[in-house]
Amino acid sequence: MTLDSLTAPVDWVRLWEDSYDARSRIMLRDYEIDDWSERAEDYSESRRTNNYEFGELVCSTLALHEVVSPDSRVLEVGAGPGTFVIPFARKVDHITAVEPAEGMRRMISQNAAEAGVKNYDIIPKIWQDVNIEDLRGRYDLTISSTVIWMFRDIMTQINRMEEVTRGHCCVVGGVSTGQTFETELWKKIMGNVPYPQYPEYPLIYNLLYMHGRVPHVRLINYTSARKLENMLRMYRVFYSIYTEVTPEVEEIIRDELYRDSGEGPCVRKYRSAVVWWNPAVRRKELDGIS
Repeated sequence: MTLDSLTAPVDWVRLWEDSYDARSRIMLRDYEIDDWSERAEDYSESRRTNNYEFGELVCSTLALHEVVSPDSRVLEVGAGPGTFVIPFARKVDHITAVEPAEGMRRMISQNAAEAGVKNYDIIPKIWQDVNIEDLRGRYDLTISSTVIWMFRDIMTQINRMEEVTRGHCCVVGGVSTGQTFETELWKKIMGNVPYPQYPEYPLIYNLLYMHGRVPHVRLINYTSARKLENMLRMYRVFYSIYTEVTPEVEEIIRDELYRDSGEGPCVRKYRSAVVWWNPAVRRKELDGIS
């Protein structure tokens, strides 16, 4: 190891791509839109926990720092079952959900009707297929959560997010809480196959900083609760990406879930980083670098 190798800048994009490629090498197949439709019910139950606690905390954080206001128009990339649609619609002028999975779109409509919110619309496409020219500069905030790990070309997709906002961008990424259930279950099913990594925070922060953005961060803690059958559905889809989900595999999952949660709901505690920035502000401008 040389002094130069110790002082050389870290290539955060390469680290992101390496993690993406490492996951791909152990996958039997890629995620499909139908997988997300199959998961719509379990995902909706998770996001509805404590009256949309996760989305409410994200929205409140951004409102506190004057990123959004009652006049704001918001675009969400990868909206799922209404993770942000419902809590944001209660506090902003309008929110547009980009969501390709029919099952998730159905849950958005159902959840919005139950919440009594109507100030939203849905673009039924994957983000990469959305025509940026149709949306350029129409929003005060472009936000994404959960789906950013799907983008190997992470900075290309972040640049696209920036092109449609006249205000801020935000990504909400998971922070490790040291929970061992997932890794232990993986080992029981997959043996010595390396556990797939889904890098979000702090990697996404460093990516943004390396590319001249000025990211701001706040951490939030929230709870997710799902019925055992919904958790089983979630794991069935997840493990089908990596192995054949045989009756024996399903039995392992069910036994471990029952051992963990018994007859009650499966409760998980999570931590996420709310990372936002103004694309018009670059770090070199603040550092006085010409």
